Amino acid sequence: MNRHFFRRWLHKYLNFTQNPNHDTIVETNNADSAYEFSPLTYQNPCIFYIHPILNYILKEKNISYQKLELIIVDADQGHDDDMEDIKNILSELVQGLNYLLLITDEPDSYLNIIEEINDENGLIVQQIPKSEKKNARGNLILDFERHGGISADHMIRPNMVYLPIYKKPWEISENLDIIVPVGYNTLVIDSIPLPYQSGEYSHYKRFMNDKIDRLDREFRKG
Repeated sequence: MNRHFFRRWLHKYLNFTQNPNHDTIVETNNADSAYEFSPLTYQNPCIFYIHPILNYILKEKNISYQKLELIIVDADQGHDDDMEDIKNILSELVQGLNYLLLITDEPDSYLNIIEEINDENGLIVQQIPKSEKKNARGNLILDFERHGGISADHMIRPNMVYLPIYKKPWEISENLDIIVPVGYNTLVIDSIPLPYQSGEYSHYKRFMNDKIDRLDREFRKG
């Protein structure tokens, strides 16, 4: 990937983290924003609030948490930082969850978190390899892949909700609505406070700076 565009992306996020009063996190009206977007370097600005975002989506789709059947599509091999994000999100989402399926080709990487989930919540995490993705049963899919291996074409069936975490941009518009890609469409969420609105900006700033630093190191290695 062109280093020039990566540096422009990095500058945009660093600029936001240093100026919390900006009205826009993602420049949705930039004429060349579609050209600049790349799943390989994208850092989802909404991942910090994935739990309330999912709660909103479940309510909109009329899916109760008790009936939630969560599918996690593992990150690409070699993306250890993305795998850490998955583990952190799993730790937050498993409370009260009755069904969890992990689609991964690296099951050994999740042995500790799966054991922890089972010990603390009594939940047995099911696993299948990515080659069997079409056999996945569930109603909410969180796809953490950056490459095109798994997509809505492979996964969506009636009553399934598909959320690509990195393959499409999650945007925050000028009026601070959160725009989430859901399958082939988008969903506008207008009731979730942004970090600097809720008094948690310093936590969010550390979170984003840490992810940017890790991404920069990974990019330089590659």
